[in-house]
Amino acid sequence: MTQPQIANSPLNTKYGTFELYNFAWSDNEQDNVLALVSNFEGNTPLVRVQSACYTGEIFESTDCDCHWQLETGLHRIQKEGGIFIYMLCDGRGAGLLTKIRGMNITAMEGLDTAEAYERLGSPLDPREYERAAFVLKHFGVASCRLLTNNPRKIAGLKECDIDVIREEHMSDPTPQNESYLRSKAKKLGHMMKPFGTDG
Repeated sequence: MTQPQIANSPLNTKYGTFELYNFAWSDNEQDNVLALVSNFEGNTPLVRVQSACYTGEIFESTDCDCHWQLETGLHRIQKEGGIFIYMLCDGRGAGLLTKIRGMNITAMEGLDTAEAYERLGSPLDPREYERAAFVLKHFGVASCRLLTNNPRKIAGLKECDIDVIREEHMSDPTPQNESYLRSKAKKLGHMMKPFGTDG
């Protein structure tokens, strides 16, 4: 893997102050990975790897739980210490255009997210985690407690020689997002107790 350019700055948030790092593999925005670091002790910090969801995180769409995941992850990492890694790849890596097209199919035809992506000929989750692992290794992290429900995320970091202890990161389903969450559990294998896919 090529070496990225790195910039950093303090970032004041409503959760507290983080040290914000930008890892830039090119001038293309999607080739940047952000890391919000809160002081941590020990060799197994709390880590959240989150992919962009502009509709949920910026516009607070009620059709997903991405805003909840963002806020809860930042709150816990600020409180407990750790690293929040933010990947600029919306639509689970399929891109914003595919995501919005899929959302329209879901709204107009009642298909779930997985079915909509299949209709569009898009992989359900093409994300890769080498850059997230690079960020962790940059901070000397070889083992982490990962806030996730996604087994692909765990496997992706393990393939890059990061030891992972999974910590559940599950919101309470709502009438608006239950179908979306159920699709993630049943069709993408996410570990979610409300849908019987987690222990």
